[in-house]
Amino acid sequence: MPEEKMTSRVNRSSELFPPEDAGLIRRNWRVGLRIIFGLFWGADAYLKWSLIAQGIDYRDLVSSAAAGQPSIVASWIKFWADITNSTPGFPYVIAVAETVIAVLIIIGLFTKLTSIAGIVFSFLIWSTAEAFGGVFTQGATDIGTAPLYMAMFAGLMVVRAGMQRGLDGRILRRYPRFRFLL
Repeated sequence: MPEEKMTSRVNRSSELFPPEDAGLIRRNWRVGLRIIFGLFWGADAYLKWSLIAQGIDYRDLVSSAAAGQPSIVASWIKFWADITNSTPGFPYVIAVAETVIAVLIIIGLFTKLTSIAGIVFSFLIWSTAEAFGGVFTQGATDIGTAPLYMAMFAGLMVVRAGMQRGLDGRILRRYPRFRFLL
């Protein structure tokens, strides 16, 4: 019997967190986190589109990232470089993917699915064009930003950021069977 009371109290307290009388920032931190992170991704997408508009083909970045890397890392990067070089619209694929991720994160739509896609996408960019942040080169002092992006996407999933003032919450109320996507 005491366990039931404890469970129900825990459930009630988590539903009421943050309390209604909490300050604006404390009540909406998930929204701010989601939108600010989405804006960072939007800025990154904008930079990709501006490279395309300037006629700069960044497929060469993937090809050149293999230089100076250990053989196993270099072969991984060359594998992806061959794919990027054989795909004529590759820069557009990257720019569209980043744009879609940014928009979905900002509006809070399919946040869990988008975050999983963002983790995979960030890892692929980090492990190819960024050569794992260059950690295998002499004098490396930074692992790059992609691991932080991956952690941020994981955090958005954990706190269920799309449920608060995002479309995920509205969809879940109307279609509860889609919970696994949200």
